[in-house]
Amino acid sequence: MKRLLILFITFCFVSPVMLAQSFEIERIEPEFWWTGFAKTELQLLVYGEDIGKTRVHIDQPGVYLRQSIAVENPNYLFVYLDVTENASSGDFTITFRSDSKTLQQTYTLHEREGSENRHQGFDSSDVIYLVMPDRFANGDPSNDEIPGMIEGVDMDEPYARKGGDIKGILDNLGYIRDLGMTAVWLNPIFENDMPYNYDIGAGFYHGYAATDMYRVDRRFGTNEEFVELVQTSQDMGMKVIMDMIHNHVGTHHWFIKDMPASDWVHDQSVVGNTNYRTDTLMDPYASEADLRSTVKGWFVDEMPDLNQKNPLLADYLIQNTIWWIEYSGIDGIRMDTHPYPYKEYMAEWSRRILEEYPDFNIVGEVWMQNVATTAWWQYDFPTQSGYNSYLPSVTDFPLYRSIVSGLNEGAGWDTGLARIYYTLGQDFLYTDPFLNVIFVDNHDLTRFMTSVGEDSAKFKLGIVLLLTTRGIPQIYYGTEIMKMGGANDPDKRRLFPGGWEHHEINAFTEEGRKQLGEKRNLPIPEVYELVRKLSEWRKGKDVIHTGKLTHFIPENNVYVFFRHNEGETVMVILNGDDESKELNTARFSEFLYKYRIGRDVITGTETDIRQNVQILPRSALIFELR
Repeated sequence: MKRLLILFITFCFVSPVMLAQSFEIERIEPEFWWTGFAKTELQLLVYGEDIGKTRVHIDQPGVYLRQSIAVENPNYLFVYLDVTENASSGDFTITFRSDSKTLQQTYTLHEREGSENRHQGFDSSDVIYLVMPDRFANGDPSNDEIPGMIEGVDMDEPYARKGGDIKGILDNLGYIRDLGMTAVWLNPIFENDMPYNYDIGAGFYHGYAATDMYRVDRRFGTNEEFVELVQTSQDMGMKVIMDMIHNHVGTHHWFIKDMPASDWVHDQSVVGNTNYRTDTLMDPYASEADLRSTVKGWFVDEMPDLNQKNPLLADYLIQNTIWWIEYSGIDGIRMDTHPYPYKEYMAEWSRRILEEYPDFNIVGEVWMQNVATTAWWQYDFPTQSGYNSYLPSVTDFPLYRSIVSGLNEGAGWDTGLARIYYTLGQDFLYTDPFLNVIFVDNHDLTRFMTSVGEDSAKFKLGIVLLLTTRGIPQIYYGTEIMKMGGANDPDKRRLFPGGWEHHEINAFTEEGRKQLGEKRNLPIPEVYELVRKLSEWRKGKDVIHTGKLTHFIPENNVYVFFRHNEGETVMVILNGDDESKELNTARFSEFLYKYRIGRDVITGTETDIRQNVQILPRSALIFELR
């Protein structure tokens, strides 16, 4: 009897506490939204203790609750709203109720901004300057160490953070503009609050292991500073391209620490790490095992592989992209590891973005082995069985390999500059090769100066080709000052000289570039001027942007091509040989018959092109024909 009484008292006094549904809201993503989108559905990810056990109510004209989805983890609730064309901007209330508690949350809708400078896209009229924020310039040392964040600055450890930030880029936008650049691509600026791995010698300063996809890393600055960077760049006549990653996040991402569902990421214990062989995606003979490893395998142990077949996650990622475009006004996106997620998801992502922003552009990093497998990823690729990637631009790794190899080897049937000829000859596979992003190096590659054996002549040949052939050229920060570095991580991502107060030489200045050239015994001022002059020249040249490309089979390692339209013709001559050549121009009569003079774009000198043209060893001539 006494035991029953104790149980009765326990039930009366403890059970009400245990049965009360207490819940909290820690975050709602996205934190605000806009009216006026083509797709009116809005997903709200609501996170907080036991929020999944609540009921949702909304009473707002033009905004309707479609559904509220609870998942395995009770700390999540996915609320789908319909923000109709009748919805007005302003605040409204979302009410969350349990049996014992009611919580009201204010949510804000904004009107979409219609500025002409925003969402411009990018194309072959642009020259893109690629910046790794942590390694470019430290404009605000006060954000080097952020209380509560895992890693600060360590100037002695090669793989550690160095303190570069958004303020450093803002301070040097004039340098980028004066170099002739028309667009700035930033490696990811999302929060990457990941621990440095001393065992394997790897850090996450590069930004590709996000821990919060709605927040700029505070060691780079704030969301507001990023918007300022975008607006200032656009006011200065430059576009901004944002780097995104939908294949993976970092292990310290807040939703990885407390996952919504067991299928939010692929199970590494089952699929392991990726085989990195993305050719399996279009290989008609690929095994299921290889294909599964490519798509589901983790990129590295610190980067959980996201499962975009989970529809809640797919909606979350697409909305995150739209949020950043609308919030910041960026002009384009570079999508990292584009082939690694499910291709159907990537196609839908591209389609949705371009539906909302028709003038926008996206370049997918498709690091493929050849032209065919690269072209496969561009929109409307003709031989795909019903699949359309909707991806406008692709990274042209085949051309990159041909440039580096072609400059480093002797002439042959398919070697030397003939490599470039044969690679460009396969452009029939691309839907639009003029939208290919072309480069001689980037943040994942050996520095171009190192790739060509520190040979200044070869280096200048590569720059001339990059800025005159078809496509959208990209210059990696420091390439214009002949930075060197091997294939390993810290070497190819060294600090820009002058970006830190302790630097003795400031290459952002003319005097600094002169000093750097003398110190390294390299023609750095000359190369800087070559990049600047050609980039400025091509700004007003429709013939370079959209003019046709006609090239001739290289002979004796001399490659000649023409860029031409109805109003203008430009002749480019590249001598990849170690000896001077006398070029008989009669071979090019189909273009030269109506011209007499070629004005050299680099030197300003004029040449009678009806005569044989002399070209020095490993040098280039760019003639505007008159």
